[in-house]
Parts: sequence; C-alpha cells; structure tokens
Amino acid sequence: MVDMAELKKIREQIAKGLYSISDHAITEAQKDGIAPRTVEKLELVAMKGKLIEDDSDRQRCLVFYVFPEDQIPCHVVIDYAYKEDPAIITAYVPDSRFWIKYQKRKNRKR
Repeated sequence: MVDMAELKKIREQIAKGLYSISDHAITEAQKDGIAPRTVEKLELVAMKGKLIEDDSDRQRCLVFYVFPEDQIPCHVVIDYAYKEDPAIITAYVPDSRFWIKYQKRKNRKR
C-alpha cells in the first residue's frame, strides 16, 4: 500500500524526471480533451493530485486533480511497482455517472 511518505518519494522521482509515461496515457488524455501540453498536465496531476484509491496488489494508485484554468477533472493511474521509476500508465476525465464528485466510485447495481 502506498502511504503519504511513499507517495512523496514517487512525486520526488517525477519531479526529477525519473519516471515514464505510457503512450496510452497520453492518447486517452488527449481524447478526453486534456490538451495542449498533455504531458505537463499529467505530471501536474501526479504531483499535486489527491490520492483517492490504492491497489496494493497491483501496486497502482489513482490520483485526482481538477485543472484550475478550465475546471476539467482528471484521473491518473500511477504504477509504483518500481518506486525508483514510477510510471503514469493511464489518464482520463472521470465520468460523473460512475463517480461521486469524481473522487469516490458510485455503487454499481447488479
């Protein structure tokens, strides 16, 4: 499980440029309107966003941020299996049908 101290280390690596970002993350973010400067914006989410979920089994966490200039919400998934080389693996604008205030999953009806 990633705690705040570990998240700080991950963010330090990102700040130093010691991270990777998948083509998938860039493509999905751009499809959702997170452009221009997509990579910079995804870095911003990873650096300043709120940790809203952690999947310790897969060593991934979900971070949420709202871009102040246009109020677009964004989710970024960070793979932290290798904390010395974290990876932004996907990014998207969350759908309000599935999220409460974009930060908590709504219960799915079965």
